[in-house]
Amino acid sequence: MSWSAPPDPRVFHGYSDAPSHSILVTVGWCLSGGFVLLGFLGLFMMGAPSDPCAPDGVGCGPEPTTFGAVGVGFLVAAVVAAGWSLFWQARDRRYRFQPPPNWPAVELGWRPPRGWTPPPTFPQAPEGWNFWR
Repeated sequence: MSWSAPPDPRVFHGYSDAPSHSILVTVGWCLSGGFVLLGFLGLFMMGAPSDPCAPDGVGCGPEPTTFGAVGVGFLVAAVVAAGWSLFWQARDRRYRFQPPPNWPAVELGWRPPRGWTPPPTFPQAPEGWNFWR
């Protein structure tokens, strides 16, 4: 007679946590923060006093309004990156837990916490059951 350990409940039931796009969210927020810093730097450079320079003068740097335009461009990019992160966060919250028909009913809107394992007393989910919709 051979003895074997009981199967892992996650493997037995085929359960996995809800899909997560945390890398996309993190990248979006990091880009947004960097763009905000660059945007405000460009706007502050526009307001910094400089030596007067004749238009089309030799040895003159870019016009202050150029720094301002670049700063505004970076701020717009920061808003777009933040919107990207918010989009993926909302998409992650959109997934709904669907228990198999042979499991006890759950209240509407209940989501298992990350790392949750179905109790071993639950029957096996049907083959190919999709827990998240």
